[in-house]
Amino acid sequence: MERLIREKDWSKTSVGNPVGWPQSLRTALSIVLSSKFPGFIFWGKDHLCFYNDAYRPSLGNEGKHPNILGQMGKDAWPEIWDIIYPLINQVFITGLSTWSEDQLIPIYRNGKIEDVYWTFSYSPIFDESDSIAGVLTTCVETTKDVYARRQLERANKQYYENIMQAPVAMCIFKGRDYIVEIANEMMLELWGKNASEVLNKPIFEGLPEAKDQGLEDLMNQVFTTGIKFEAFERPVLLPRNGVLETFYLNFVYQPVKDEEGKVISIFAMATDLTPQVLSKQKIIESEDRLKIVIDASRLGVWEYDVKEKKGIFSDRYAQIFGFENRDKLDSTKIIKLLHPDEEAIRSAANNKVIETGYLNYETKIFWEDGSIHWIEANGKLFYDEDNNPAKMIGTIKDITNEKKYEKDLVEREEKFRLLANEMPQFVWIGNTKGILTYFNKSVYKYTGLDESILENNGWAEIVHPDDREINFKLWKDAVKTGNDFLCEHRFVRKDGQYRWQLSRAKPFKDDQGNIKMWVGTSTDIHDIKELDQQKDFFISMASHELKTPITSVKGYVQLLSNKYKNSNDAFLNNALNILNKQVVTLTTLVSDLLDVSKINMGSLLLRKTKFAINDLVEDVIEEIQHINQKHQIIFCKEANSKVFADRENIAQVLVNFLTNAVKYSPGSLNVEVKSSVINNRVRISVKDKGIGLKEEDRKKVFERFYRVEGKNEKTFPGFGIGLFIASEIIRKHNGKIWVDSKIGEGSTFYFELPIEA
Repeated sequence: MERLIREKDWSKTSVGNPVGWPQSLRTALSIVLSSKFPGFIFWGKDHLCFYNDAYRPSLGNEGKHPNILGQMGKDAWPEIWDIIYPLINQVFITGLSTWSEDQLIPIYRNGKIEDVYWTFSYSPIFDESDSIAGVLTTCVETTKDVYARRQLERANKQYYENIMQAPVAMCIFKGRDYIVEIANEMMLELWGKNASEVLNKPIFEGLPEAKDQGLEDLMNQVFTTGIKFEAFERPVLLPRNGVLETFYLNFVYQPVKDEEGKVISIFAMATDLTPQVLSKQKIIESEDRLKIVIDASRLGVWEYDVKEKKGIFSDRYAQIFGFENRDKLDSTKIIKLLHPDEEAIRSAANNKVIETGYLNYETKIFWEDGSIHWIEANGKLFYDEDNNPAKMIGTIKDITNEKKYEKDLVEREEKFRLLANEMPQFVWIGNTKGILTYFNKSVYKYTGLDESILENNGWAEIVHPDDREINFKLWKDAVKTGNDFLCEHRFVRKDGQYRWQLSRAKPFKDDQGNIKMWVGTSTDIHDIKELDQQKDFFISMASHELKTPITSVKGYVQLLSNKYKNSNDAFLNNALNILNKQVVTLTTLVSDLLDVSKINMGSLLLRKTKFAINDLVEDVIEEIQHINQKHQIIFCKEANSKVFADRENIAQVLVNFLTNAVKYSPGSLNVEVKSSVINNRVRISVKDKGIGLKEEDRKKVFERFYRVEGKNEKTFPGFGIGLFIASEIIRKHNGKIWVDSKIGEGSTFYFELPIEA
């Protein structure tokens, strides 16, 4: 095939003269043509055909060979193009390999169309621009195996004779002891035994080498269940000349049953695929090497012929040396541009290639303008059939910026440490794996410890035992995701007292976004925490003290309203209505403050029941609609699933959504409520066409005491705790809460709950 390819006139094809063939095609052809395993290449948009000598026998006599060499795929394979083209096109589109086993693909050979079965894989071949330029087919014809299996399934009484004449290894294991009743020559050859060693004996007595490889368990399974077992390319150790060798086998254990359906024997058939598997592994390894080179599009690629002492290289290679393209560069110039101070490094690397077969070094080079640059060179040595060095393939990379960055980083770190040691705050540094490598002097002064705390995460002893678990979790998550680290925890002082600290850390990244290290600080917030706790205590106490008198006022207002509900005194009735609304507002505020206090102390309890979500929504809408009669609340019910939740708390969330929708949309009288089911979760949404929220407000609107600042602040008063309470309620239900909004277009608030969780 190499000769036929060289002799063919390619100028009339889409690939043109071989002199201009891309390196990716040359490399792929080199791999396929040197392989003893059948290989076929469809190249380019015309799917031009290439194949090796191992593939030729599959084409038969008086068939397609050698005419299809260089033909377009659709012209070469018209009888099966509708079968194979979708697979080829799938590889071109997705870049993923395909795998087909025992596929019936009739082809024209031996003067006629023959039914041929194949086991094959289509794999992408990438060109120098990382685009898919062709498809590599590795295949083996399995027609004989398929026909053999079919023949054996029909054999019944004649199976003994068929087994002995079969072109694959076959045998029969009789009874639960798996006595070898019959085995053909191919099976004996596969076992590495003669007939007298295994016939009429339990298999694991005649072939003890196979006993501890799980095969006995498989046979027990087949004998017990009566279900066939098949293995594909399974490695099995078998004896050869007194030594165990690994063979890759396709084999079948088929139960043989009597008239009553009881398993009496096991029929076994095996195919030795060791040469094919080893060849496939070599092809995969070659493809991986090829992909490494192709994927490295920003690397300079080179190839050096050891025997001819000639080298070729890519345009990118020349650009790294300061030239526009490879036409401007030759081997003589390359030698002159290598920095003389690095000669010893390059010589040592070249000597090591002879020992290891691999090249790797970093060196300085000159450009013609006199500037100095750094490159990293990598390569691999390949040998010919006589195990003599034949060629080297490799890459070079411009690492000038990396070297400059490393130098600048060292200088910046020295300045940083000088500054950090003078700061009263705790300052610390972690590496890319999250291991802390530096504390400033303030840490050692505060703890009374020395630098040994940096060893084996010894710094964790500074953290209060109750805070360590959350500390480690947050730090691990930050290192894994690259997100900022934020944690409130307590540090022990050298006098034994624990004080609260707020620790923050940010990743320091290079120009490519790779994390180089972590820089963190810890600030003492102990006094602030104590003031915060006192504030929560005051809110809780004040709310409890206000609840009783407010309840009394509310009761008297209701009595007066009932007493004078039929009165003609308009002023009195209006005054009582206003008073009642203000009492309701004050009652809600006190209840919210109590809820905030419970949330902060972790004592907000849930009383869960199972109820239909739409029933709750309708009840809440009726209540809000009664109070706000000017607005029209429209309910769209897409689903009425049941949830397991605290009905009163969920109602409180919905009340908050609806009252906000009414409050913040004075210019629009319609509010839309919708229930639906998304991914086994109930979703409730409340949509208004009010003033809307800015992006920065959307991110903080569920925080405690957060209120939107702006010209409407006095128009829409509040303490900023309603949505905070709603978010905590939904969070305790393992739900989700969020908002979509635009300024001037209104807002839509959502929450989701699991269905009957």
